[in-house]
Amino acid sequence: MGRKAKWQGEDLRNLLTLPLEELKQKYPNIDYDKLRAERSYWKRKMEQEGKLYKTWETSAYDKKKQEWVTATNHGYIYEPDPETLAETFEPVEPAKITPTRRKRAERLGRQLLVFGDTQIGYRRVYDSEGNDELIPTHSEEVLSVLSQINAHERPDEIINLSDTIDLAELSRFAPDSDNYHRTLSPSFRRVHDMYSQLRADNPDARITEVDSNHTQRVHKAILKNMPALYGLTLPGENYPLLSYYRLANLESLGIDFISGYGAAEYVYGDDNPIVFKHGTHSSSTPGGTVRKEMSQNPEVNVVRGHGHSSEHVVRTNRDGDYLHYLQIGTTCATNGSVPSFGSAIDDFGRPVKSQENWQNQLLMVTDYEGQYQFDVIDVVRGIAFYRGNRYDGR
Repeated sequence: MGRKAKWQGEDLRNLLTLPLEELKQKYPNIDYDKLRAERSYWKRKMEQEGKLYKTWETSAYDKKKQEWVTATNHGYIYEPDPETLAETFEPVEPAKITPTRRKRAERLGRQLLVFGDTQIGYRRVYDSEGNDELIPTHSEEVLSVLSQINAHERPDEIINLSDTIDLAELSRFAPDSDNYHRTLSPSFRRVHDMYSQLRADNPDARITEVDSNHTQRVHKAILKNMPALYGLTLPGENYPLLSYYRLANLESLGIDFISGYGAAEYVYGDDNPIVFKHGTHSSSTPGGTVRKEMSQNPEVNVVRGHGHSSEHVVRTNRDGDYLHYLQIGTTCATNGSVPSFGSAIDDFGRPVKSQENWQNQLLMVTDYEGQYQFDVIDVVRGIAFYRGNRYDGR
């Protein structure tokens, strides 16, 4: 049996410095392609962090031995290995999900944590030496804030307004670049990992997602290209294989998925219900989207996504009840990496930095016996504040 690599200390030094054949002898359980991919990944990572070869010493006082202990630390520099210039792909590894140890925050009322329009996806971009990089279309910073708030507050419900995955690979629109080579697998993996962390930190919460236009891209692509496989269900399973819900493996996490975009909605509450949905229309006029919702749904509260920007209007009905109509912002990147009418790609296949008129936001709804408080949580440059706490997603 060969050694099990952790890619730190001596293992990392071997990975970065040894010839591939010698490296294979030390780690026979890892195939050549995996070693090449790992070497390429760690070289890029250390280059980006500016780590050069050097040695330095650190000292710490050992209370048990009652003496100072000095340790020698090493950094590394390396020359490009021609073997790594061949086409390689970043490995897609399952995320390490560590449940929080925090206690549930003290509070009155039931809490509903709401988010949407995450647009999870990646652009695969190559440099001049053939090394590839995955540029996310979602915002890892905002997803970190989402995870932190969920772990601290432990809301009773988590509601996802969908467009969770972007699926530019299956879009009816012409591609803006060749960035989408072998990116579906890491995208679905990231969706699953996002939900895994939410579930691990808040195991008792009900988690619901409503269908959306982007998740529907799977069905549309199947109907267009392989209609015979539409609705295919594996023996022993109860959900179509080629569907967003099944491809992201959400059933294993206990996610309630309400399918049927256009009509799909999650209705919360009886006396003063809130309708959560993705939304089908949007307006460029500020407030126009939710005002249309107000005219179409005059007897219920509505919380929706789809527009990537924040809108909120309130009306009082004849019984004196307050009815809220909200469109919350997005949890995707807002700097131009998401394919949109305002995005662009340069001659090297990289998205041009361009700030969209979108807002990164989460929503916390507190239900006080049918009277609701809607707290919009802005995430600005990766940082959010809620109930006296600071959440840094960077």
